[in-house]
Amino acid sequence: MRFGERYRIKGARRLGGRLALVTLALAVAFAMVAGDAAARKKKPKGPPGTIIFERKAKSADEQYPPAYFPHWVHEVRYRCYVCHPAIFVMKAGANATTKDAMRKGKSCGKCHNGRYAFPIALQTCPRCHRKVK
Repeated sequence: MRFGERYRIKGARRLGGRLALVTLALAVAFAMVAGDAAARKKKPKGPPGTIIFERKAKSADEQYPPAYFPHWVHEVRYRCYVCHPAIFVMKAGANATTKDAMRKGKSCGKCHNGRYAFPIALQTCPRCHRKVK
């Protein structure tokens, strides 16, 4: 016996199909939102307007916190064309940065050379690489 046949409700078969479709759509939407929430909990967060550069350790002994780049601070002080696209490409994950490259004046080292902004040195690492709770 199908839904609605017992009491002969007009359009009940169509209603049952629509109800199942709506229920399935809600379940999928809920699963997507729950998945996004779980993914967001794993990533480190900073203040709004902060770009976080995850560091890939070469070995298990090498554990550095991610670098937090306060984009909004740089936005207030400089125009976009100072960095984009000459130094940094405007695409997430497209700008690989290493300490050696920065010391050679590439990426962040273009300005963070001790003349325009704080230099790239062992004493200044915690200014960008922080453990955020």
